[in-house]
Amino acid sequence: MDAPFDVTSTASAVADSAAVVHRLHATCCEPGRSPRMERLSETLTVLERSLTEGGPVDDTMSALADAGAQVGWLQVACCSEKRMPLYEEVQQHLARVYRALQQHGH
Repeated sequence: MDAPFDVTSTASAVADSAAVVHRLHATCCEPGRSPRMERLSETLTVLERSLTEGGPVDDTMSALADAGAQVGWLQVACCSEKRMPLYEEVQQHLARVYRALQQHGH
């Protein structure tokens, strides 16, 4: 039998993503990207809330997909190679969330 879905660990992965996004936002040299970073932070908040409050699976997956797409756009538009590992780290945390949801049939 599968272990129960670990909301705490999954929500922690979202929080880890948000912390990296905060670092990215704080060190960004392009002011025009700030609204996109803020939107990503908001999306991560929605995702974490959906996980911790047991929101509809479709809403959770939609927020996860939206966050991944936002990170991807920010990454390809970034002007600094040094920041690429941070974007990759965010994507890795989001991938942990996806795998946890898929493992438990969500």
